[in-house]
Amino acid sequence: MSSSRPWRVELAILLVLLVGSGVWATHFWNRWTARGGQPAFYQTYFEPAVMIACGRGFVISKHQPKPLEDFLFLRTDSFKCADLPEHLELDPDHVYQGAWLYLETTVGWAWRLLGISWSGMGPLFGLLFGIEIALAYAICRLGVGRWWALFAASNLAMSSTQLVNLPHLRDYAKAPFTLALVLIIGLTVTRPVRRSTLLLLAAAYGAVLGIGYGFRTDFLADLPIMLIVLFAFLEGGVTQHLMLKAAAAVVVVATFFVVSWPISSAVYTKGGCQWHVALLGLQPNSNVDLRLTPAPYEFGQAYSDGYIDRVVNGYARRMQPDRPPMVFCSHEYDVQSGRYLRDIAVTFPADMAIRAYASMIQIVELPFRRWTSLPMDGWFPRLYHARAFLIRPGDRWGTWLTALAVLSVSFVSVRLGLFLIFFLAYFGGYPAIQFQERHYFHLEFMGWWAVACAAHSLTTAAWSLKEGVPQDVKPLVRRAITVGGVALGLIALGAGALGSVRWYQTRLAQNLFEAYLAAPKMALPNPDGPLENIAPLAWPQFLEVDVNEAACAERPTVTFRYTQLPTDGDFTRSVTIEHPTRATGTTRIFLPVFQQFDGLQVSDARPGCIVGAFRFTELGAFPLLLGVTLPPDWKSLPLHQRLSD
Repeated sequence: MSSSRPWRVELAILLVLLVGSGVWATHFWNRWTARGGQPAFYQTYFEPAVMIACGRGFVISKHQPKPLEDFLFLRTDSFKCADLPEHLELDPDHVYQGAWLYLETTVGWAWRLLGISWSGMGPLFGLLFGIEIALAYAICRLGVGRWWALFAASNLAMSSTQLVNLPHLRDYAKAPFTLALVLIIGLTVTRPVRRSTLLLLAAAYGAVLGIGYGFRTDFLADLPIMLIVLFAFLEGGVTQHLMLKAAAAVVVVATFFVVSWPISSAVYTKGGCQWHVALLGLQPNSNVDLRLTPAPYEFGQAYSDGYIDRVVNGYARRMQPDRPPMVFCSHEYDVQSGRYLRDIAVTFPADMAIRAYASMIQIVELPFRRWTSLPMDGWFPRLYHARAFLIRPGDRWGTWLTALAVLSVSFVSVRLGLFLIFFLAYFGGYPAIQFQERHYFHLEFMGWWAVACAAHSLTTAAWSLKEGVPQDVKPLVRRAITVGGVALGLIALGAGALGSVRWYQTRLAQNLFEAYLAAPKMALPNPDGPLENIAPLAWPQFLEVDVNEAACAERPTVTFRYTQLPTDGDFTRSVTIEHPTRATGTTRIFLPVFQQFDGLQVSDARPGCIVGAFRFTELGAFPLLLGVTLPPDWKSLPLHQRLSD
């Protein structure tokens, strides 16, 4: 009986955390919506959820009834199934929400229990939040004492980052699934290798991942990590239990595809826009969020679905000139956007690496980003002010505490230390795909785990010193030397790899930009007006504007103007020469332009400032049309992105 007590205590704590944090989150939701807060999770797409709640199945209507339209477009807060006509024409064949099957089904059944209402969804959000916090505690308990695990889970529950993102269901639903996957991974690497246990964990991982994929297709990025963990980080070494590892890998993949098949088949046949999302993440706004110093080029100019759609269609036509326009987010669009992203990654691999590293640094700092801010005005201000007073984090606390946590784990087990480095790099790095808080907020648990682990290690070490310093310190010294040697080796390996890939990228970027310079072009007869005689399928076009900085005023600007604005945003782009070159010669600005381009506008009209403006006449040789600013000494500049601090 006594051996079961620790498990009973842990289960009791998990239950208290689940219920307590669930009530806390439900209360937050109710107050937030009562004050006029408006959740945003593409509610217009939730017609199938209404149909499920009303017993009609996963379908949409051929002609949407007015009360249902008002509900989905947020003109009304609630809906009654009685407002659906008895003989409503349903359309099961054109349901475009197939990638959200499990999310819509969950909401539909919640509405069956709670009533169909936007503001009445608090208990569902509370349940998801409670599961997240309970799982965070379970993850911390894999290597941290009970009280420090409670400290981490409680702070995660109070986190303004978590509560601010809570009301946005489509994005927030990632949190409990991600933490469940992490817990399974943690159990896999910390438990002894036993056939039944490993296969059960593999099946659980595949099932949770498959269900999560039906909430957000982003979860596809989590499939490789379990396979890598199985072969690289299990107890016993890389060469042990190979057949069992292979069997477990098969179980992961098979279970995932069985559970996710309804979603996977819908995404394959109708498209899912996975690579489109990654291309959005390469736009200039992400450089600011990642704290990157921009290079002389950029991968795009607008965070806009319509802009990326035009880029991908233009890329596909350059590669296959007879290709007709593709339907946005169709299967063929997914194929071509994936190829375009691959061409960027192959040409600029150092940028992909530094973006991932910058993301990892930002992720571990999450616990301290909104430490003193309230998630909502009037939300328990005394509690948050006391929390801020008791612990006053400084700059880079997350980074230093994470490093301390990894070193302390490595001191106990080098294998687990290496696993943590891999885990931090993978989960911390992949949000760079689209670095916005709604895509990575759920990873805040990583920083809190590091805080708890570092505190646990320090307090344990201090407590052990009460019994005196060990007489034989040689094993400790040898372990410290081993860990230090591994750490220095990894730092040297990482620095060497980054240097090598930057050298490789510089060569490729120079070749690309030299090809831009040498490409056939024709002068624009009227730079101030729209391009003439361009066939509709020949867009985008690629322009070059030559600037003589010596004849211009300080910080000359060239604006690529769109006066007839696209329906999905203004693509107008102003390029300013921020840092004047000391070399003499011409600075060349390259930029792709799209339909509805209406001409150039220059900030400095003095003679000789603008040397010329040109349009490329042959684009088939250029898979990538990037925005580039090349001063006369451009080859001496770093042709890669860098951390700004």
